[in-house]
Amino acid sequence: MEKQSASRAGAAIGAMIFSVFGFGWLLAWAIRSFAQAAVLWALIGGLGLALFITAFRQYRRNREAHAAIVETPESKKGKRIFNIVNIAQGVAIFLAANIAKNIGHPEWFVPAFIFIVGAHFIPLAKVFHSRRHTVIGVAMMVWALAYPQLAKAGAADPVGCLGAGLILWASALSALLFHSSAQPDAVPEQ
Repeated sequence: MEKQSASRAGAAIGAMIFSVFGFGWLLAWAIRSFAQAAVLWALIGGLGLALFITAFRQYRRNREAHAAIVETPESKKGKRIFNIVNIAQGVAIFLAANIAKNIGHPEWFVPAFIFIVGAHFIPLAKVFHSRRHTVIGVAMMVWALAYPQLAKAGAADPVGCLGAGLILWASALSALLFHSSAQPDAVPEQ
């Protein structure tokens, strides 16, 4: 039996989160791109569920190691920062939605949303000792800036949702397939 790792459990928690949010972005893309594509919607749902279940199984195999460090001071500090960053992200998304609507360009909400989500990964990279979070954050921000310039419909193009979902699912797969238990177990990666 493989030695348990709090870091591996944390990566699995992150993969579960990425699988759910990636599913949401991909479903938004599919609905906006293909109005009558129940098979595609089901495929996205099935793949999202498979990714989530795989991550959940990895978490279950490592949950005792994760539980052992949850109450450490560094872990508690990490949770506080995680909560603050996510609250700030929510406020920024709310403001972006209102600003985009009030300036008469609601199509810019999706790229702003993607950019904000990407930006929120940058401080979390330090909290979770995860270079993967930096990569995810930069990829999301670059995508948010690039796709409106490249896509046929600009900022309103559903491809923005597709890219965001694929980045998150690739990150979930990365967390599950390439996670090294040699990372520090002080604060679990998410």
